[in-house]
Amino acid sequence: MPSETAFYTTHVEPSYPAVATETVIGLITPSNDVLTELELRRMMHDDIISFCAARMKHHEPSTVENLCRHVDEIAKIGELFDPPGVVKVFAYACTSGSAIISQKRLEEELQTTRPGASLTSPMTGALRAFDRLGVKRIAMLTPYIDQVGAVVTEALSRSGISVCASASFHCKNDSDIAGLSPESIFEASCSFNTSEAEALFIPCTLLRTSSIIDRLEARLGKPVITANQAMLWDALRLAQYGKPIVGHGQLLKL
Repeated sequence: MPSETAFYTTHVEPSYPAVATETVIGLITPSNDVLTELELRRMMHDDIISFCAARMKHHEPSTVENLCRHVDEIAKIGELFDPPGVVKVFAYACTSGSAIISQKRLEEELQTTRPGASLTSPMTGALRAFDRLGVKRIAMLTPYIDQVGAVVTEALSRSGISVCASASFHCKNDSDIAGLSPESIFEASCSFNTSEAEALFIPCTLLRTSSIIDRLEARLGKPVITANQAMLWDALRLAQYGKPIVGHGQLLKL
């Protein structure tokens, strides 16, 4: 029988305190979303902000009916972030879902398991961004089928935002959306620019827009608001992060 080997360790004390200013943003993403975390990190380089993601089951195709099912998952996903209270700001990363499900309902569901937490989303962030920028008329480029695009337009209209020009890639599944190149999005955005629009809105967190926002604003001469950018801006605002972020549109400098 082998003899027992004694094992000794020396006790050490921590030399420095933890960084007290670290902020955790709880990211709630659909199960087929492989892009949002990457896009957020491409825009946000400050290490004191941590994005911690959990996924909810998403059923394709992304019809209104399937998107409505997200609301049943919000409370359960929020409860996965332990210990309670460590995450005070959540971001539900689905533009079309947040156009269909009201901000009030999303917050109510989340707060059944995480009382006191704040929640934003691409649609909520975009509406708050339009208000901050004084924008009432927009052009909109989406990847959506007509059914979903109409719901997004209706949600904007209810909040006093008029869509005066729109275009869509009409993608039938989410993998096609994620496969769209930044240059394709850039060229499509420039193709239907109108002077009537005060800003360009590009919804959908699966679109690769972070690298083209500044360039689009320079070309179009107006603010460009994208799903991930608006959600990030609002989440940081809720977390009381006040530093400007350069390189990804004028919104993140506010």
